[in-house]
Amino acid sequence: MAESEKKPAYMKLTVDTPLFIDFDYWKSKEANWRTLLSGYLCEEHYQLFKEAEDSSELIDVVDPATGEVEQKDVLIDCLFTHCARQNGFVPENGPLTDCIFRVFLSRNNQPMSSAELGELLNKNANTILKTLTSRNYRGIRPA
Repeated sequence: MAESEKKPAYMKLTVDTPLFIDFDYWKSKEANWRTLLSGYLCEEHYQLFKEAEDSSELIDVVDPATGEVEQKDVLIDCLFTHCARQNGFVPENGPLTDCIFRVFLSRNNQPMSSAELGELLNKNANTILKTLTSRNYRGIRPA
């Protein structure tokens, strides 16, 4: 990589910077991440995971478009494919950080900017950016 192509050691985040939940970072910093994440399950799946002996297994998931098989965490996959798609998953008047986290879950953790989040949540994009960058909230980081 040429000297002029090197990435800076830091980057100034703007309301257009795409963000996502970095689950690997979150898992490394939050010892009880599975317990916290299970709080986002729908009632049906919450009961199933509560009764399961091991909810940390990986499952094979086939991408319908490519046919590619990928191993995914069963808890995260359940959130993405069912629980986060339920009506009311993102509350209208919940705490901002919780609503942002829920939006990422409901959209399969696709990178989104503070501007996009602001439009979805009817909140100020600069407020969202400041909230998320003032501390590393649950591993939400630049994509």
